[in-house]
Amino acid sequence: MWLAPLLFIFVIGLIIVLDAKKPRNFPPGPAWWPIVGSLPEVSRWRKKLGTLTMAATFLAKQHGKGKLVGLRVGNDVQVVLASAELVKEMATKPELDGRPRGPFYRHRTWGLRRGVMLTDDEFWRDQRRFLTRHLRDFGLGKASQMETIIMREVQALTDYFKTAISNTADGKALIPLHNAFGVSVLNTIWAMLAGKRYDPDDAELCTLQKILSDMFASMDMTGCLFNHFPILRYVLPEASGYNYYMTCHQKLLQFLQAELLRHKTTYMEDSPRDFMDVFIAESNTRKDEDSNYTDIQLMAICMDMFMAGSDTTNKSLSFGFLHFLRQPHVVRKIQEEIDSVVGRERPVTLDDRHNMPYTEAAVNESIRVFAAHAIAVPHRAMADSTLMGYFIPKDTILAVNYNGLFMNEELYEDPWTFKPERFLNEKNEVSLPDHFIPFGVGRRRCMGDTLAKTNIFLFISNLLQTFNFENPKGRPLPDPFPIEGITPFTQLYDGVISLRD
Repeated sequence: MWLAPLLFIFVIGLIIVLDAKKPRNFPPGPAWWPIVGSLPEVSRWRKKLGTLTMAATFLAKQHGKGKLVGLRVGNDVQVVLASAELVKEMATKPELDGRPRGPFYRHRTWGLRRGVMLTDDEFWRDQRRFLTRHLRDFGLGKASQMETIIMREVQALTDYFKTAISNTADGKALIPLHNAFGVSVLNTIWAMLAGKRYDPDDAELCTLQKILSDMFASMDMTGCLFNHFPILRYVLPEASGYNYYMTCHQKLLQFLQAELLRHKTTYMEDSPRDFMDVFIAESNTRKDEDSNYTDIQLMAICMDMFMAGSDTTNKSLSFGFLHFLRQPHVVRKIQEEIDSVVGRERPVTLDDRHNMPYTEAAVNESIRVFAAHAIAVPHRAMADSTLMGYFIPKDTILAVNYNGLFMNEELYEDPWTFKPERFLNEKNEVSLPDHFIPFGVGRRRCMGDTLAKTNIFLFISNLLQTFNFENPKGRPLPDPFPIEGITPFTQLYDGVISLRD
């Protein structure tokens, strides 16, 4: 009579003990509790310090000599890296090149693993090769073509600001700068993908970007509740964020479907206008095969580029201009360099870049202050492996916490302060340290890094050539502390823009 209850208690106790047991020689970290793992400790420090990235940096210092920390959150076994040395070691191991397979990553593309950002193995290699090869045909990585595309958007944004200024009595326009660059930056990649551009105040695209921004702010790169505890998407779909996540992606899907339909309706076989046309042509040649070149895959690639291809650049500009308002002397130094090297009679071009080291250093510092609060797209161990001598079991999620690199006071003195000088050597030349790897390393290095840095350079230099940017009188300086999300946001802030004398 008493044997069955006793056996039940024993089995439950055994499950609890095993659920809290770490793999042998797993990277050090806080204790694992049954079911929730390290979540209570991570949440405690996240609340205390303000962001997940700062909490992960603290836990790495507390447990892993500042280099890494081993965690478990719900079903996910995770290792968070906070050292450039370990990021580079990870890049040498092909078995650590995988991408996560949880519902957060899978359901963004209709329950399938599609696109290029969150796929792996041979499928990823094939699709990445196809994407990079054909984006080059439309300008990616080709300086003159990229410059033409970007300068068109720089001019459009310049005209937009000038119109706003002309509508004021005192020649000073109050502009929300936290989201001033999104449409312009997106156009630079969308021109290659879909051969189309939008005005900076386009209502449809501004609404769509607002929806995506709200979604990005509601979760982080390691997932959310319904990813760590998959059952929650069935029992608590609203509270776990699952319904909201799917609704946001559905709106983006509708936008992409409309663009795909437009392309198919106007498609001409011998006259490819953009990447979409090239992909449609490839799809048509493989109609009778079990092909990966499907409408779903094309929309997933566009979704990746829409969300990731422009997000880093947009956010880097937002963080950069926030610090420009906080430190007017940086703006003055950039403007002095522009006036000395280029003058004001013509736009700044890429040919001027090598003569403008301070401006180029400010570009890198803008990237640093954004990336310093970001977690890179996670990797997944596709087989058992090791890192720094520790055991990494198959299916472990590996996340690079850039906060541990770019806010490290041993590497970046006074890291909360915007200092372009940190990227200049004693000869006043741009010098990037080995640990400055905001675009990653190895096979998973960001394919759009050249486009991103070109964008940031041309937008900063040409906007500061034409305009002054000031903090509104009577308002406190904008707060550099980030709003966390899938990628970090600046706090909401305005700038007063006027034409230079």
